[in-house]
Amino acid sequence: MSPRREFREALRQEGFRRGFSAVGFAPPRLPLAGARFREWLAAGRHGEMGWLDRLPERRSGEDPETAADRTVVACALNYYAGEPARAPEGGGVVSQYARGEDYHRVLDRKLRALARWTERAAVPAGLLAPRKPGARRRIPVLVDHGPLLEKAYAERAGLGWTGKHSNLVATRGSSWFFLGELILPFALPPDEAHPDRCGSCSRCITACPTDAIVAPYVVDSRRCISYLTIELRGPIPVRFREAIGDRIFGCDDCQDVCPWNRFAAKADEPDLAASPDGLHGETLARLLSLTPAEFRERTRRSALRRAGYAGFLRNVAVALGNTGGPGAFAALVRALDHEEPLVRGHAAWALARVDPVRARGPLVERLGVERDPGARRELAAALPGTIPARPASAKPRSSGLAGVTQGVRHES
Repeated sequence: MSPRREFREALRQEGFRRGFSAVGFAPPRLPLAGARFREWLAAGRHGEMGWLDRLPERRSGEDPETAADRTVVACALNYYAGEPARAPEGGGVVSQYARGEDYHRVLDRKLRALARWTERAAVPAGLLAPRKPGARRRIPVLVDHGPLLEKAYAERAGLGWTGKHSNLVATRGSSWFFLGELILPFALPPDEAHPDRCGSCSRCITACPTDAIVAPYVVDSRRCISYLTIELRGPIPVRFREAIGDRIFGCDDCQDVCPWNRFAAKADEPDLAASPDGLHGETLARLLSLTPAEFRERTRRSALRRAGYAGFLRNVAVALGNTGGPGAFAALVRALDHEEPLVRGHAAWALARVDPVRARGPLVERLGVERDPGARRELAAALPGTIPARPASAKPRSSGLAGVTQGVRHES
């Protein structure tokens, strides 16, 4: 075995020792993946994720600055919880990956440790020159925060193949894993790419609640529940709200139905285990009453913060409108006065779904004082035929809600 192959295998074994479930090696340039990515961007399927439009050539290593003698090391970390994500009684569904510590933090720690080992080991192997006194050497570490087509590089590195749901399915038979990369400033032999083993299966396409998998291997983010509940900053399009069901952060449906995931092994990384006091364990009614300070504190080490305070409560309001249940009506009435217009607007939609008859009173009252254009449109849409003129100045709400919020029969 050549010295570079020996070093590659030693690095791989060190990655396994540090808890990674797979480690693979890819060349620096992936022009075919870059072309597919640019076609996806041109179709607008990235929605409001404008950062994806920046430096598209760099993401596939096609820019002139990409050195030909570098290596992308793709590392996978299993996060499978052992069973599908479920909502607690009266609660909402949070995707498996967001129930423990933010995976960016966990992966970053592991990758940095692996990068330090690599730097130390590469010098005696003749792959890096000894560091000059006072100089800093750093092997770049990427976890979603660099311009790189992570799944494409992981596929080329032999970690698995891209499934029809566009997630990577690992060689060992699971798509429940995170990806992170090291960018080495020297060349190592790449691994063999893995063949596509989806065959004629289309379960993920059929299972998608919003038909976001518009063609095999092509996801339109603008329809995807993960995008709608995490990346989207404005209102969730009305046509998708019912399909969101009780999901309040992300969606695992396409992975839950994948036949290959029957081989998934439960993750043994303790930092990725579901937190006992995480927001995924709260009822929807309680979540809708979170203050900004409570949200910041409860999501301090959680990926849930990615949705933002207003966006997360927007999701909760939609889930309450879809599920109803004890406390739903009263919680949504209170949310009509929320400080965030985005929450007020989605609470109006949800309230009309839970009980359109009794919702009319509080909706009319809120519309009489609402000044935000977006929230007014939501209120008006929840009240067909009732669109009061916008008031010249906001008026205090009357105390006439007692008959609406007390003694309400909640729907389940």
